[in-house]
Amino acid sequence: MSDDRSLSRRAFLSGIAASSAAAILAACGSSGKTPTAGGAQPTAAGASPATTGGTPTTAPNIANSQAAASGNLPTPRNQTMVSEVNKMQVFDSFNPYIPNGEQNCGTIQACRETLFYFNSQQGKLIPWLATKYEYSPDFAQLTLSLDPKAKWSDGQPFTADDVMFTLQMLKDNTNFSGSSIVTTFLDSWSAPNPNTVVIKQKQPNPRVHYYFTSAVSQSQIKIAPKHVWEKQDPGTFKNNPPIYTGPYLLDRVIPQQFIYVWKKNPDYWNKSVMDPKPQFLVWRQTLPADATVEDFKRGNIDAVLGGSGYVFDFPLQESVRTGGYKNMVQVQFLDPWPRAIYFNQESPSGLFQTAEGRQAMSYLLDRDQIAKTIWQPSSNAAKYPWAKYKSNDRWENADIQKQYDLTYDQKKAEQLLDGLGATKQGDTRQLNGKPLALTIITQVAVGLPEYQIAQTLATNAKKVGITVDVKSIPGTAYTDANQLGQWDMRSEWMSADTGLDPNQLYSQYEDRYFKPLGERSTQGQNTRSKLPDLNAIAMKLDLTSPDDANAKPLFDQGLAAFMKNQPSTPSIQTIYPLAYNTTYWTGWPTPDNLYNVPAQWWQNFLFVIGKLEPTGK
Repeated sequence: MSDDRSLSRRAFLSGIAASSAAAILAACGSSGKTPTAGGAQPTAAGASPATTGGTPTTAPNIANSQAAASGNLPTPRNQTMVSEVNKMQVFDSFNPYIPNGEQNCGTIQACRETLFYFNSQQGKLIPWLATKYEYSPDFAQLTLSLDPKAKWSDGQPFTADDVMFTLQMLKDNTNFSGSSIVTTFLDSWSAPNPNTVVIKQKQPNPRVHYYFTSAVSQSQIKIAPKHVWEKQDPGTFKNNPPIYTGPYLLDRVIPQQFIYVWKKNPDYWNKSVMDPKPQFLVWRQTLPADATVEDFKRGNIDAVLGGSGYVFDFPLQESVRTGGYKNMVQVQFLDPWPRAIYFNQESPSGLFQTAEGRQAMSYLLDRDQIAKTIWQPSSNAAKYPWAKYKSNDRWENADIQKQYDLTYDQKKAEQLLDGLGATKQGDTRQLNGKPLALTIITQVAVGLPEYQIAQTLATNAKKVGITVDVKSIPGTAYTDANQLGQWDMRSEWMSADTGLDPNQLYSQYEDRYFKPLGERSTQGQNTRSKLPDLNAIAMKLDLTSPDDANAKPLFDQGLAAFMKNQPSTPSIQTIYPLAYNTTYWTGWPTPDNLYNVPAQWWQNFLFVIGKLEPTGK
C-alpha cells in the first residue's frame, strides 16, 4: 500500500467506534507508505470564501450543527444535494500535497478532476481531462493526450504546462503526497504541444498511467494550475479558494455549522458531457445516530455515511426501512479490498518462515463465519485476493483456486503444523522448543470488524494449541509497530495500490522491499518477505502490460505463486451499505443499476452527482 495512495474508505473513516448518541464521531488518517513498482471558488473569481477560517478545537455545538441539518441551509433545499463526513478538521485550506492540507468535503468529488476515471462497477476506463494514453513499444515512454477543451474554473486553459509544472513540483518537494511516484518512476517530461505530455520513465513500466487515474478513492497525482501555484510557496499555500477544473466552485465554508457549500460553475468546460442538476452541494459533519435518523427521515440529507462501526450502520438503515420509510435507496458497495491477514515472515516465532506455516494459519481463518456473523451486511468468503468485480473475472483460474482453496480446515492446519515440527505438548504447541505465542495487531478500535476478525482467528488458533494476543493500536503507534516489524500478524485489508491488475498486489512482496527485523520498512507491505518464485514472476509482470491478451499464463503463474506462499491472505469480500434519500433527488445508484462507484468519499462520486434529477419537491 502506498503512502501516496489516496485515502481508502476505511482509512478515511477508520478509528470510529460507536459512542453515545450525544457524541460526534471521529476519523483517522492513512497508514503512510511509499508506492511499490508495477503497480469553488466564490461567485466572483478570486474573492475569498465566506468563512471565518480556523479549526474548532472541540466537538461542534449540537444546536449549531443541527441548524444546518434541520433544513436551515444557506441554500435552497430543493436545489441542494446534502452529503456528510464524519469529522471536519480543516476549514480554510485546499492543498492536497501536505499533511492536513485539505478536507474531503466535496473537493475531490465536485471540484478537482483527474485525467482518467476507472469505473470499477462497469470495468471501464473513462478519459476525462485526457483523451488517451499511449506507451512506446518498450514501455519506457508514456504519452498523455489532454483534452483541448479543458479549462480551469477561472477560465484559463488546462494544458501540458500544468502537468509538467506539477511533476516538477512533486520532484522538488519530496515530502509532498505524490512525490515518491515521480521520484521512483519518472525520469523526465516534455510537451511537444500544449495538449501532449511525453513522460520518459526510469525503467520500463506499463502502469504509470494508473497514477493519473481515479481508481481507488482519488488519483494519486493531482494536477495543479501552474498560473496559480507558481506564484506561491507550495508547502504553505492554502489554495483558498481552490482553482480546479470541476463543475462546482467553492461558495463558502461555515465552521460554526461545520459545513462546506459548493456552487455550480456556469462556465464548466465539459457541460456538453455532464451538466449536473444540483445548483449547490453541501458537505456537513455527521450528527449522532438518533439525530441522523430523524434528519434522514425528514429529507434533510441525501447521501449518508454507512457501514459497520459508523453512525448510519446497516442495522440502523434496516430499522428505517422496516419502519416504513419509503424515500430510501440502499446499495451494497463492494469495496476493492477484501479484509485480510498479513504474516510477518521474520516473526521471532519462526512459524511464518515457511509457506506451510502461513497456510496453516490461513486454514484457521473461518471466512464463512466472519462473512455471516461479523460483517454487516453479511458478505461472502474471499476466494481470490481481490474484489469480486466482473472486471476481475479475467484474472481468475479455477484450477489454481481449487488447489489453494481458502477454506476453514482445522485438521489440515494441524497436519501442516505437525509437519513443521510445531508439535503439541499438552494443550500448547511448540516450535523450536518454545511455545507458539503470537501477536496480531490492528489499527481499528476494539469491537470493529477487523478486530473481531482477529479475535476469531485467535479463538481458532487456541484450539490447535497456539496462543494469539489481539491488540488494537491507534495512530502513529500502529504505523511504527507495523514498519518496525513488531508484530506476527496484522488484521487489515488486502491493499494493492490502485488495484487495477493483480501485479499491483504481487509486486508488493518483491525481494527489493525486504528489511531485516527492527529496521524500518516503508515500502511494499512490510511483511519482510523473501519468496523467490513470487518475486521472479512479479518482476516479469512489472514489465508486462495487463492489456496484453497473451499475458494471461504469466498472470496465472503469479496467482499460483501468491496463493501458495500466502504472504497475506484474504478473508472476506468487503461490502459497505450505502443509503440515499429520494425526497429531493432521484437518479442514485441502485442495486439493479450500479452505473458507477456509489461511494460519496470517492472522486468517482462526480458521476453520481452528474446523474441526479430533481423530484420537483
